[in-house]
Amino acid sequence: MSFSAEVKMELLRASEKQPDCCMEAQLYGLLLFGREWGSGGIVLRTERREIADYACTQLREVALAAAHLTQVGRKWEVAVRAEDCLRVIERFGHEKNEVSMRIVPENFACEQCRLAFLRGAFLSCAAVTAPQRHYHLEFLAGFKRLAGQLCGVMEEAGLPPPKLCQRSGVWLAYYKDSSQIEDVLALLGAQIAMLDLATVKVEKSMRNKVNRQVNFEMANVDRSSAAAAAQLQAIRRLREQPGLEHLPPLLRESALLREENPEASLQELADLAAQPVTRSGMNHRLKKLVELAAEYS
Repeated sequence: MSFSAEVKMELLRASEKQPDCCMEAQLYGLLLFGREWGSGGIVLRTERREIADYACTQLREVALAAAHLTQVGRKWEVAVRAEDCLRVIERFGHEKNEVSMRIVPENFACEQCRLAFLRGAFLSCAAVTAPQRHYHLEFLAGFKRLAGQLCGVMEEAGLPPPKLCQRSGVWLAYYKDSSQIEDVLALLGAQIAMLDLATVKVEKSMRNKVNRQVNFEMANVDRSSAAAAAQLQAIRRLREQPGLEHLPPLLRESALLREENPEASLQELADLAAQPVTRSGMNHRLKKLVELAAEYS
């Protein structure tokens, strides 16, 4: 089961115990954002048989309408009986010959009805990407006016304001911010999915932090190795001309220490020196050796 399907199943379970007005609002959202809505036909398609069964039950118990349930490919289709369609849309405040899709706010009788309506819309037209991939939640609203009204209902219900876009001629209300998606899931009633998303988010953050630290340390190792190689090359050149015995004592000691310990860090070389010297002091001596060798190149 996909993450999106898991969220819908959790929302379906969360909607079992609601006031009658919220049950009606949820059915309204489920049908309004289905495949068809109007006096000529009310059709819902879903990949989950549980959602299709729920829609049929609610149509029968809440709207007193009968529906036909059929399987179309890998999806289930709920089609309201033709003679019941007009009665259903009028029950939710719509008229027979409406030109454009709209949301009727009179269907929200209590403060929780908007959230119930949005749960129904989510069951019907929303999708959320698995957080292991990336963060994306969208409601497929179809038309610009309907999408704009949906955004308004979301804000009135306390959800973060979504963004709007058009894709392949269809309008979407969507979120890409992980914190906003967490808020949406929590407010709609998908607490488990919200916690799953938050857990994945923490894991990603820790993994990225470890990767950055490893990359930083590897870069330091690469820089240190390159510097050591340059120092050894300089020392070999100085052995040939003018000879290490002609170097000042401290530089000669540093050259010998580097030759004997080609993979040692600056601090380790400083600790091996006969006289106390800091890491910075050892670094200065080795740089001086490289500069002297350049004079004989």
